Amino acid sequence: MRAAVTVREAAPDDMAQLLDLWLELREHTPRRAGRTPDALAATEARYLEAMRSPGCRLVVAECAGEPIGMALLCVGTATAIIDTPAVEMTHMVVSHKHRRRGAGKALVAAAASYAEELGLDQVVTSARPQDREANRFYARLGFGPVVVKRVASVSALRRQLSGVDGRAALLRRELRVPRTAALRRPRKPVRVGVAERTES
Repeated sequence: MRAAVTVREAAPDDMAQLLDLWLELREHTPRRAGRTPDALAATEARYLEAMRSPGCRLVVAECAGEPIGMALLCVGTATAIIDTPAVEMTHMVVSHKHRRRGAGKALVAAAASYAEELGLDQVVTSARPQDREANRFYARLGFGPVVVKRVASVSALRRQLSGVDGRAALLRRELRVPRTAALRRPRKPVRVGVAERTES
């Protein structure tokens, strides 16, 4: 019989396991960013701050006394457009070797309990569009899409914007209509004998 999964608030003594879980989470992000010592130090500082903050709760899912998952719960808004207060669940991860034991559901339940404790009606989370497993998991629990967030590097934006400006200038040049004979002001007729003809 499998040991039950429990959820508790994280403590500073959990930091090594929390950072291991965070690194596992980062493995599935583009370019596997965040493996530098500076990024680890910044994450450790953020987690310590969350443990002290009254508006955040860092929770750990345990099985037989071993941390196997975590989630960071903070008070935010439902979306950047809708200002309804909500509990935002980020840094949600369950260790690969401990999945399908109910840890994910236990962490979501902890987020729901935190929202109820604060008198809030909504829990918000996010998942990469290509992460089908996570999106199916959240959809089964009742999470629905609200907005699509898109991200781009500044350098990529600069390249695209300069390309757009260049294409726009080229298009403006191509759209300049040359003066044709049909658009020129007609010249006065010249009399030649009895008949009239128009200079071309």
